[in-house]
Formats: sequence, C-alpha cells, structure tokens
Amino acid sequence: MYDQASNTNIIMLLNTAIYPFIAALITSFIVSRLARGASLLGGFAGFAVGLGLVHPGLSFPPNQAIDYYSMCILIAIIVWGCLTLGKASAALNVVVLALFSGSFYLLLNPVLTHSGMVVSLSWAVACGLTVSFYYLILNKTKNSETFQTEGQRRFYKQIPFIGFVIVAGGAAPVVSIGGSLLIGQLLGVFSAALSGYLVINYFTQALNDKASNAAQSAALLLILGGLLTQSHVLADIPLYVTLMFVANAFVTPVIMTLSNKLKHILIGQLMFTVATSGLSLWLVWPAGSLY
Repeated sequence: MYDQASNTNIIMLLNTAIYPFIAALITSFIVSRLARGASLLGGFAGFAVGLGLVHPGLSFPPNQAIDYYSMCILIAIIVWGCLTLGKASAALNVVVLALFSGSFYLLLNPVLTHSGMVVSLSWAVACGLTVSFYYLILNKTKNSETFQTEGQRRFYKQIPFIGFVIVAGGAAPVVSIGGSLLIGQLLGVFSAALSGYLVINYFTQALNDKASNAAQSAALLLILGGLLTQSHVLADIPLYVTLMFVANAFVTPVIMTLSNKLKHILIGQLMFTVATSGLSLWLVWPAGSLY
C-alpha cells in the first residue's frame, strides 16, 4: 500500500513539475536557436505538455472547461504577437481586450452557462480588463539601464516572470487542498514550465526591451489568470481567497513602478505570497481535519 502511494506521488511530481520543466527547457532552447525573440513558445509548450499529462482526458475540440486551455494557449500566443508586432493604437487596444475577454469566456462559460450569458460575459470582461490593467502597470515600470552590470540588467528583465512563478507556486497547494487537485496541479505545471523558459531566457537574453517584456507577461497572465479564476468558479475556492491570489500577481509590477532594486522586489513578492498563501490555507483547510 505504501509502495503504491509512493509511486503515485512520484508520478504526480513528474507530471506536474519535472516533465513540464524539461519540455519548456528543451523547446525554449530549440526555438531560441531559430528565432531568438520567440523562446516564450517553449514556456507554452511546457504548459501544454503538463496539461496533457495531468488531464489525460484532454480533447480538441474542447468538451470540458479544462479542455479550453488548449485554445487559451493559442489566444495567448496571438495576444503576444499583436502586442509585440502591432503599432500602439485604440484599435489594437480594442482587439487585445476582446482577445483577453474571449479567452476568459471560453474558460468560464462552460461552468457559468447555467447563470446566463450576461453573467459569463461580465466575468470575462472583468477578467480581461484586469489583465489589461496589469499590462499598463508593467509598461510604467522603471527601466533596467540604471544597473551597473549586465547580469543585473538581465535578471531585472526576468522579474515579472519570477513573480508569476512565485504566485503560481504559492497558490497551487491552497487550490489543491481547498478546491481542486487538478487545477492545483496545473498551477504547478505553469510554475514549472515558466521556470524552464526562464533558465533559457536568462542565458539567451531573448528579452530586449520593456515593451516586449510587458507583452509576454500579458500573454502569460491569460493562463495564470484563467487558473486563478477557475479556482473560484470551478473549484469553489472562496472569492476573497481568489482575489488575494489576483492581488498577489500585481505585487511585482507595482513594486517595479516604485523601485528597481532587485532585493526590494523579490522580498516584497515573497513576503506577500507567504502571507496570502498561509492565510488562504487556514481559510480553506477542511474543517474536519482540524480535529
């Protein structure tokens, strides 16, 4: 019995962390050799691999709410392309907001469909506006040119993604224990896949400026935001806990607008994540297990 439980835990670890990390690492490296600025595709590939392993019933066209992450990945790539290649304009902003909202609509509507179209659209637009707000904040962060060494400048450009890794890693155990093991595992997959991309991205210096940084962050937030939102809508995590997770995702860009000191940003993000995750665990922990 103990051997079986041990094997199950090992398989879960491999599917949730190891395989997505390796897939993202290898794909990001290959893509970076072909097109230096496109290595983020490796992060999406790592998440897709983990999605297929954690959710073996994945189908396309989608049948269940979780299946729509395959389409969400495609939309995230399109958003990234629009923000990277498109010229800033009111029309582009409308198109991007529509893509943001459409992605959340696909993820949430299968669960909210019984509540009516208005409720589904309201959730989708609210979530889309939240991602747009994040993108605007990140575009106002301090530049990295003030750093004295190339290593510091390179690391500073990775900070928003490191923040996502910390946020997803902090939310994963809370969602797994209090709501859905599947969504909790997908948060772990997201964190692992993004970590694999970051390793390659750091050494290849694929990010060149703040605008491309913000575009990639917005695309990634579509995936992370979908998981956090589904933790409430699909997995019944209390709304106030989900809002704490969402607020946690904004900690890094907010600090980056005030300071470009690496220590301040990382410590601030870690402290807020520990505080929110600890409080959230206490709030969602099954009452029967406390006695």
